[in-house]
Parts: sequence; structure tokens; C-alpha cells
Amino acid sequence: MRNITTDKRSIIFDGHRTGRISRAACILLGILFIPVLDTAARTTPDRFVSSIDRVKRSVIPILCAQFDAQGKFSYRFIDGTGFFIDEDAHFVTAAHVIADLKQKTCIMAIYIPRDGWRRNVMVIDVNWLRFKDCKVDDSLDLAVCKPVGQAPTRIYPLTFDILQPLDGMPVAFTGFPLGVVQPLSSRGNVAAYRKTVDENGARELIIDKGTWPGASGSPVYSPEGKVLGIILARGTDEATGIAVALPASFIIKFLHDNGIDIPSQEQNKRKK
Repeated sequence: MRNITTDKRSIIFDGHRTGRISRAACILLGILFIPVLDTAARTTPDRFVSSIDRVKRSVIPILCAQFDAQGKFSYRFIDGTGFFIDEDAHFVTAAHVIADLKQKTCIMAIYIPRDGWRRNVMVIDVNWLRFKDCKVDDSLDLAVCKPVGQAPTRIYPLTFDILQPLDGMPVAFTGFPLGVVQPLSSRGNVAAYRKTVDENGARELIIDKGTWPGASGSPVYSPEGKVLGIILARGTDEATGIAVALPASFIIKFLHDNGIDIPSQEQNKRKK
């Protein structure tokens, strides 16, 4: 495979609960292209646009962090993606992401933007949270974790749709591939289902859109923003150009088996 240049923007954390993300920004290009994009968005209504904006509030980078010689908290690299599933700050990710971090000398952590994800800014203020113990099912490649201590900001959990989308249905997924420090969203279509090994149905939801390292744990969702699955693998070699997800029904059962109740669609509507 050809080499891909990853995002080299750095994150610098000040103190123990808040920090700043320093990132390069191309202001001139933003000024030139934003009016064109805004006009297109106004003339072409798209349910995904608002759903992506909501989902971005719920996704988090799973990162390997450290304290430097001055005692400041900083991240070494982003290894994967997770997303919140309740207001207690439980989040779901891929089990292999957690396994990768445990094999390295890491402080496992996440960060949450204090003021949300904003465009065209040089610095993003973030809250960071450590986490330790996760409940894992290696057979499903699923993990659910919870930060240590109280989340310093409001949590926006995602809701699930247990109905399997039909072949050809448009979907999106959002995460932190290639070390990007802000969430990246992609769109594709349901291509097929594979690996039906028992009465629980197919374990692989195939999407006709490729993804990149670091996307594992990203939510796959409908135009309405309901979670349909979680990204676990990407196609390589002849399979380049596809992504593989675990359907939502398996995530819901996994959470139930671990004593975690997830919010219903009606509960989330009342909170808005």
C-alpha cells in the first residue's frame, strides 16, 4: 500500500482537566470556499448535514497520552474512535483499539471540546479524561469503557436503530482516522451483509466506502443520525474501498449483557 501522510497537528494540554489543541488552519482557502459551500448547502437540503453535526458532538478520539517532564498532559497518538452511549459517559469502541493501547506504555484517555467542534480556529480548548477498565468481548471486537471521575461537560449520547438497513441505503460514519484531531465524516451505502453464524444474524455490515487507520470504533449511522453499527475493519488489497461494521443489534445486546441501559429515542427527544 502507498504511504499516507497523517495529520501532524499537535495537541498541548495545560493543567490537569483542560487543554488546548494547536492546529494549522488555511484561512485564505476558508475565506475563498466557504461562501460557495454555504450556498450549496442552502440550495441542496440534506438530512445528513444536520445529523453529522449532531454525531460529531458524541464521537471521541481514543488516545495514548502521557505526562511530560514538566507534568503537563499531552497525547502521543490517536489510536481509534469511540462514541458516547449514555449520559453517564459510557462509550463504545473496538476491542482491538483498547488491546493496542494496553500493549504500549500509555495513559488511556479521551478528550472532549469545551465549546464544541468549530471551523477555522487555530486553537481548540478541550477537557481530557482518563479511563482504565473496559468491558470487552473479543469475539465481537467490542469494548465499553467509562472515564475516571465526573465528565466536566455535558455528554451527548447517540441512539440506536436495531432495524437492519437495506442494501443500497445511504449511511455515514464519523471518527478520527489518520490522527486527525477533529472528527472526519464519510458517506457511503450499504453494500451487503456477511458472516451469519447463528440466529443473531449477519455479523458484518459491508459499506462501499473505504476508511483509514484510526476509524475503528466510529459509529455508522442513518440520515436521521441513528446508530446502525460500528466500524471494526477496513478493506485492504483487493478489498480496498470498503469498510466493515458490526450491526447495532450486537452492540445493544453486548451492552445489555454488561448491565448498561442505553437511552431510548423518546428519552432523547424529551431532553432536546
